Amino acid sequence: MRGISSLIINVFVLLLAGVAAGAHSGIAHAGLLAGAASMAPAPGLFLVASRDLADPHFSRTVIYLVSHDDDGTLGLVVNRPSKILLADAVSGIRKDAGEDHPIYYGGPVRHSMITMLIRSEKENPLLRQVAGDVFFSHDRRVLDRLLAEQKPVNALRFYMGHAGWVAGQLQQEIGRGDWYVVEAEPAAIFSTRPASLWNRLIEKLDPGGLYVELEGVFSARVAPPQGRFNPS
Repeated sequence: MRGISSLIINVFVLLLAGVAAGAHSGIAHAGLLAGAASMAPAPGLFLVASRDLADPHFSRTVIYLVSHDDDGTLGLVVNRPSKILLADAVSGIRKDAGEDHPIYYGGPVRHSMITMLIRSEKENPLLRQVAGDVFFSHDRRVLDRLLAEQKPVNALRFYMGHAGWVAGQLQQEIGRGDWYVVEAEPAAIFSTRPASLWNRLIEKLDPGGLYVELEGVFSARVAPPQGRFNPS
């Protein structure tokens, strides 16, 4: 009987501790959301999806903002690699040149377009500088040149589709707590562990919760291409 009583007391204490921790976590979460929302979106920043964002296109995503102005916002999801290789998706690419480059799911808009993030590129009229040494392009001439130069995987990423918001839309989503806006580390974009990036960031922004890291977890969400991509 004494053993049962002790068990009941222990469970009760654990429940009280859980309630207290939950209340503390809620306060911290609200503070972090307020702090994140105070940073205005701008090119070169990360959007980190909150734990509560349920939209399957953006749940557990990290988005690198490429452009943000009065016309709207464009960004690329950087933590959803697919099993589709560049050589299998883009016409005219030799298999040996494109087999080292998987295509990432960049977002739900315009899956027929391949875009690129390039690191450590010199200024070029065919490239748009996003921030620092990170550049953006969707020009086929750039793609061919980078493959010919054997640009390494840790300095080049290919994306199908992108994320887009009309003017004012992203600010509304940030205001209701869908996103954290944080400084972006370029090395994280070209990391060898891209699928775990959201988990690593959200644990710093909103600690708590158990997460199992599965590098290929998002691959199933990227549908195989119906045709072959033809970047402009």
